[in-house]
Amino acid sequence: MNFYQKYIQLQNPARFTESCRILCLDKQYSFFQSLVFLIITSLLSFSNNSFAKGTVGPSNSFYLVHDYHDDWQVYDEPYKAYVPYVRELHKDYNSFSLFCDIENYKTYKILYYSSKENYLFINASLQQKLPVNQWLVLDVDSLQNVYKKTKLFITIYGTNTNVDELMLYVGNPKSTSQAVIELSESLLTIIPREISSFQNFFVIGIFLLVCAYAFLYNYQPKSFERFFSPKDLLTISLRDDTFVVNKPFDLGNLLFVINLSFTIGFIFMLIIIEKNDLFSTSTILQEGETLGVLFSNFLVITSIIFGAYIFKYVSLMILSNLYRLDKIINIHFFKIIQASSIFFLIVLIVLTYSTISIPEITKNAEKYLFLPVSIFFIGRLALLYFTINKMTSLKNLYLFSYLCIVELIPLIVGIRFAL
Repeated sequence: MNFYQKYIQLQNPARFTESCRILCLDKQYSFFQSLVFLIITSLLSFSNNSFAKGTVGPSNSFYLVHDYHDDWQVYDEPYKAYVPYVRELHKDYNSFSLFCDIENYKTYKILYYSSKENYLFINASLQQKLPVNQWLVLDVDSLQNVYKKTKLFITIYGTNTNVDELMLYVGNPKSTSQAVIELSESLLTIIPREISSFQNFFVIGIFLLVCAYAFLYNYQPKSFERFFSPKDLLTISLRDDTFVVNKPFDLGNLLFVINLSFTIGFIFMLIIIEKNDLFSTSTILQEGETLGVLFSNFLVITSIIFGAYIFKYVSLMILSNLYRLDKIINIHFFKIIQASSIFFLIVLIVLTYSTISIPEITKNAEKYLFLPVSIFFIGRLALLYFTINKMTSLKNLYLFSYLCIVELIPLIVGIRFAL
């Protein structure tokens, strides 16, 4: 088989990456032949994509916006992950999946057609049996309203054995009354890329938080070292007379509480920006996505969190007097702030990285954070139990009831409202 016969056998210049992979693995071709082949294939692929757009759907009543033919993925059992579909490797597969970015296709339609019997799954949930030899039209806006997501994981499962038997498009309905627009040179202008208000808020917020942490590190270096020291967190000292513990409302210590409130508030904003209504905050926050509204909501959330920590300390004072534990109020409150500062700083770093590199994690942050946050609060409860138990002679039954009231019950109520 010569070089050109090998190209004819591939038959699909649009699948450029697949062609490259097959060619590079074949050792009978020289580097020069491979290079010529790749150039020809890329040019054909470009021309194929340039002229492929036309009309699709029932009675060709839709303008083609995007063809998902080259976006299909299959689940690879050895890798335990979804990998791009390659015809030679996945001949007998009958389950094909892809990510549909519905945020970019508002007001458009998703068009499906196949001559085989299949079933539609969205986000791993069975939706319906798909028609045979008949077009199915799904409204993108309706899907976004139902699933509250910007991306959907679509799976087609059935009797198909390759993606060539599937047609999945994004189409724009034709308008019979649409007027012809004549372009002039004045219309052919370069429009700068639009930057969303959330991107501005994210950048400015991260900058302010970095400045806050840097300020605390320089203003109170010894306190900063204690608040963010995992070793000190796990150390239980029977006599700790430092102002860091015994003066919770000293200006320096109060700044750490405010900084923690800002950190949690920013994390909260990253979660609810994707339409996740945690703790029913939509009733108290302003609607809108301008930079001013985002910062206003951020300050409201931060103020509520700071007020919650002050209320927490007052509650500790009242209950500790009832249980005669007034000597451990300050260390109890310090351990709460210390543990929370370390944990939520880690969460902030992870979410910041995810927002930049893996947006899908940030968009589903409430799902990914539920387990780590729950484990953190349970671990903090255990730490407080051993700390107070070592510092007092209170019976375990009274100590357990005290911690249930001040720690466990608020945790359960918080999870209930968050869900």
